[in-house]
Amino acid sequence: MFRCSKRLLGEQRKKNCSYLKKWTMGVVLATSLTFGLSAQADDSLPIVYHIYLSDEYMGTVDNQNVIDQLISAKINKIKDKYKDYPLTVEDLEIIPEKMFRPVFDNTQAEKNLNKELDVVVEAAVLKINDEEVAAFQNFTDADKVLEEYKQHYVSKEVLEEIAARPDNQQLPLLKEEQSRITEVSFSEKVSLITKNVLPEKIITTTKQGVNLLEKGTSFEKKYEIQENDVLGGIAAKHDLTLDKLLELNPGLEEDSIIKSGDLLNVTVLKPFVMVQVKEEVSKKETVAYKTEVKEDDSMPKGEEKISQEGQNGENLVHYVVYKQNGSETKRDTLNEKVLIEPVNEIIIKGTKVIPSRGTGDLAWPAVGGYVSSGLGQRWGKLHKGIDIARPSDRTIKAADNGRVTSAGFDGGYGNKVIIDHNNGIRTVYAHLSSISVSVGQVVSQGQKLGVMGSTGNSTGIHLHFEVYEDGNLKNPMDYLN
Repeated sequence: MFRCSKRLLGEQRKKNCSYLKKWTMGVVLATSLTFGLSAQADDSLPIVYHIYLSDEYMGTVDNQNVIDQLISAKINKIKDKYKDYPLTVEDLEIIPEKMFRPVFDNTQAEKNLNKELDVVVEAAVLKINDEEVAAFQNFTDADKVLEEYKQHYVSKEVLEEIAARPDNQQLPLLKEEQSRITEVSFSEKVSLITKNVLPEKIITTTKQGVNLLEKGTSFEKKYEIQENDVLGGIAAKHDLTLDKLLELNPGLEEDSIIKSGDLLNVTVLKPFVMVQVKEEVSKKETVAYKTEVKEDDSMPKGEEKISQEGQNGENLVHYVVYKQNGSETKRDTLNEKVLIEPVNEIIIKGTKVIPSRGTGDLAWPAVGGYVSSGLGQRWGKLHKGIDIARPSDRTIKAADNGRVTSAGFDGGYGNKVIIDHNNGIRTVYAHLSSISVSVGQVVSQGQKLGVMGSTGNSTGIHLHFEVYEDGNLKNPMDYLN
């Protein structure tokens, strides 16, 4: 705690330090200047003691007991609170000096030391890289925290097995469906040093130590608001509560309107260090079959059939998985063995175009426009199709190849056209102002059927469009491209 001054150099320091003696708190005395007097005269001169703390001058006293008593008082003041700790104080440098006319101020020195001198305890300080992040009472407590942190991600038995494994031991080949952890380490350089710290800085429980390492420090992160984002969803996405998100963004309220492109502070916690796990795995994995499409010009377009059923394959894969705090970061395949070859699914697809037969893909029956009313209940009854209004051109077109089975006026439908696409699908076009096709006529996809109008029970110019498959009413939106 006390040491010979480094301000004295060479032979003078050796001479002075030869007079040093230890006292209860380790104070070391140095010789004073002789002022050219005899040894007998030197011994009769009074001694004062200059006190330094971290190279800062604290004052001068005429009696070392002043320092002893002050130190004892500071330690006694907190010793009941920290009775399990070997309390001491920060290193003081005491420089004695013999003076003909001594100058000192005990009161001022005591005042300075009371203010600046801290009671400390020797501790095991944990460093992550070069940063001191935690202090423990001893190395055993610190090691226990590090071990407990690892056990959040790896069992105690596995850690013991790895510790007992000789270095560079050749491990046996994994059997099918086996796995083993081969390495557990930290993502950063972890070390322990001995250092005096304030007793209140000591971490007293293993749980506190593990929480500190895992939560680490916070760092600021910004999130750009996307379309349709809500505050609760943004908070959940970043493991924050809504209250915490609002706290991080002063001025933001729960009912605030947020705009796409704005930035929010979503400060998150970053662990001081992460547990890295390397695991070998031997596992059977399914290999999905592929689908192969073959065209057949003898089969009508829009028809298809499966000529060969697909079957999944199976491989035995030996790979290494790398994880950090339980999350996979990388996977390397060491080798792979085919157990069962996959069998491709083969689909035969017709390409033969038959003018009266539909392709199965319905095209939009108008030139632009939008759906002004959908399939469902309307005005107390079922609206059987969709209404398309405000086109850029009023031409009505066939949704697919087919044969016209009806073309004319039909009560509330007004002027109506029905096309049978000869593939189980039938389409209906209603409220036309004029019709351009006749019954029995074969039409191609996109061919003009007539002009959009407002005939029959209609509130305005639009196309009413219905779709049936195998005689059943369907939602046209499920069929239109």
